Amino acid sequence: NKNSLTYLEVGTSDEDVATLAPCIQECTRLTGIGVGHRSLTNKSAPAIASILSGLHQSNEFSLTGQIDDHGFPAIAMELTRISASLLFLNFYWTKLSSNVLSSLMSSLDHLRDFQLVGNKLGDKGLRELLGALRKLKSLQGLGLFDIGVTWRSLQDLERLLQDVPNLQLCYVAMEKSSFPAVGEDIAKTLNLSSMKCVFKRSCKANMLGRTVTFYMDFVNSRSQ
Repeated sequence: NKNSLTYLEVGTSDEDVATLAPCIQECTRLTGIGVGHRSLTNKSAPAIASILSGLHQSNEFSLTGQIDDHGFPAIAMELTRISASLLFLNFYWTKLSSNVLSSLMSSLDHLRDFQLVGNKLGDKGLRELLGALRKLKSLQGLGLFDIGVTWRSLQDLERLLQDVPNLQLCYVAMEKSSFPAVGEDIAKTLNLSSMKCVFKRSCKANMLGRTVTFYMDFVNSRSQ
């Protein structure tokens, strides 16, 4: 029953998304949707935008595929339109630039959780994105996995943890080969005054009187 669906995942190809888009628009009670597959391309962008245009509000949106800056504007416009209700946003294996992602984040004032996987921003791109994320005072969770960052981004991440008052969980997977010495005291090595912990997979960081769980993992450099 289309009118009883509240969450839907769809799409293994550009053709699937285009075919199913009109039907999905009839699911009037959707509050969350996941679209895509790693093979998805910019050809799907108009159909994805049309799916979003049929939603009066949505709490969660996930996008997987090779969507880049050229295909994303129509999708971004619809995400901005529903920004008042959008709480959870996930991008997997997209090719969006830090500039486009930062522009989108500037309009998502109510976002609580953002997950970015496989989008190769690098340290420079992440720094630009974090500048936009610092303004999201409702953000509670952040996941960054396999986005091509190194230990050099730790200080930028520390500033984010300090600036976003509601952030409770930050998960980052960095390039393993980039780390100077796994097991050293990160706070001592990088002079991060608020991260007083010997390296573990997670540590508690005391940020201005509140505790943030900072979870760190590694990916192999060959995944770049």
